[in-house]
Amino acid sequence: MSEGRLRSYEPLLISTHRVLDPLGAALVFLVLSIYYRTYHEPLYPAAASVIFLQGFGIFHLAGIYRSWRGTPLRQELYRVLLGCLILFSSSLILAYALKLSAIYEREVVLSWMVVLPILLCSERIVLRTIVRRLRAKGWNIRSAVVAGRGHLAEHLIAWFKENPWIGAQIVGFFDDKSEAPLDTLPYLGPLKDLPQYVKEKNVHQVYLALPTKAYEKTEWLVRELADTTASVFVVPDLFLLDVFLGGHIIRLDNMAFVGLWDSPHIGVNNLLKRAEDLIFGSLALLMAAPVMAVIAVLVKLTSPGPILFKQWRYGLDGQPIKVYKFRTMSVCEDGYTFKQATKGDPRVTPLGRFLRKTSLDELPQLINVIQGRLSLVGPRPHPVALNEEFRKKVFGYMLRHKVRPGITGLAQIKGWRGETDTLEKMQKRVEFDLEYLRSWSLWLDIKILFLTVFQVWKSENAY
Repeated sequence: MSEGRLRSYEPLLISTHRVLDPLGAALVFLVLSIYYRTYHEPLYPAAASVIFLQGFGIFHLAGIYRSWRGTPLRQELYRVLLGCLILFSSSLILAYALKLSAIYEREVVLSWMVVLPILLCSERIVLRTIVRRLRAKGWNIRSAVVAGRGHLAEHLIAWFKENPWIGAQIVGFFDDKSEAPLDTLPYLGPLKDLPQYVKEKNVHQVYLALPTKAYEKTEWLVRELADTTASVFVVPDLFLLDVFLGGHIIRLDNMAFVGLWDSPHIGVNNLLKRAEDLIFGSLALLMAAPVMAVIAVLVKLTSPGPILFKQWRYGLDGQPIKVYKFRTMSVCEDGYTFKQATKGDPRVTPLGRFLRKTSLDELPQLINVIQGRLSLVGPRPHPVALNEEFRKKVFGYMLRHKVRPGITGLAQIKGWRGETDTLEKMQKRVEFDLEYLRSWSLWLDIKILFLTVFQVWKSENAY
C-alpha cells in the first residue's frame, strides 16, 4: 500500500477551459486569416497548432485555472488578459526566431490581439452569471450537514449562506454541547446520531468542523461515515493542513476543506473514465459478440433455465443495479438467500465450471458497461448479501462504491479473486479496492486490463 498524499481538486468547468481556451486562440487566428484572405496551406494550420500548444502551457502558468468562487470577477479577468499578453508575445518571438514572421500578417495579428481577450473575458462573465443564478435557484444542489458548533462551523455556515451558487444546502448541524439553533440552522442531534442520519436521509456531504482537541470524536465519525457513500470533508484551521497525509484540498475563497472520502472520478476525470469505458467497452463487445453467441447456444442446450443470470448488486453510490452474467448454475439465487460458489459446488454445471474458470461467464457485463452501470475497471460488485454481511466487519467497505464497480480490478490482478469465505480475504480485497481509489489513473486502468488477460487463465480461486 502506498502512502496517501494531498491532491488538488479540479472541477469539470476548469478542466474544460484548459482545452477550450487554447483551442479558441488557435481557431480565432485561423478564422481571421480566412476573413482577411491571407490563409494558405500548410503554414497557417501549422501556426495554429503551435498557438494551441503554447496557449495550453501559458494559460496554466498565468494562473487562470483555479476556483474563482467568492473572488472578484476582475481578478479572474486580469489573469486572462495576462495569459493573452504572454501568448501574443511568445508567438511573435517564436515566429521571429524560426523566420516565420512573414505568415503573421499585420491585420490578422492586430485583430487577433483584440478579439481573443474579448472572447475569453466575455465567456467568463456570461458563464459566471449563469452559474450563480442557477445555483441560487436550487440547480444541482447537494444536501449537507455539519458536525460541530464552534467558530469553524459558524464561519462555514455563514460562508455557504453568503454564497448560494456553491450548490450545497446545509440542512442542520450536530453537536454534543449545545442544542441552540446555529444561525437559522436547526439542531439535529448529538454527534453519535450523525452517521445514522446520513444513511437514512441519504445526505450527500458531511463537513466535520470540530476543534482540534476533539480528535477522538473526529476519528470516530470518520470511521462510522466510512459505512456510507457520503463525501466527507474535514474543515481544519488553515495552519493544520500540512499534517494531513491523505485526501485532497479544496479551496473556496478563504475556506479550506480536506476531502477524506471522495471519488477520484470528479470533473474531467469522470469524462475520461466514461470515454474509456465506451471506447474500449464497445470494441470488446464487438470482438466478443461471436463468442457470446456460441456460449448462449451452449448454455441453452446443456441445462434448463435462462441464458443470462441477472443479479442485484450495489453500484455507484451504493445504488442497486442489475448485473448480467451467463448462467453457470442450475439455480438462479439472488438477494439475501445468496450462497457463494465453493470448490466442487454441485450447483455449477459442467459448462458453467469452464465459463467461471475462464471468466467467459462475465462477458455479458460488457453490456452493463455500455449502459453505464459498470466500468471496465473498478472494485468488483458483490451480491447484496455479501455487502450487508461485510459492511460492518471491514473498515471502509462502503467506500468501494464511491466509483462505478468494474468487471475487473486491482484486487483481482493481485490474486484476490473468487470466493471470499473468510474475513481476511474480504479485508485484502477491500484494501486493494481502496488503494485503487487513491491512486486511480487511466494508465492504471490500462495496466489492470492488460494484466487481467493473463490472470484469468492461471487463477485457481474461481469455482
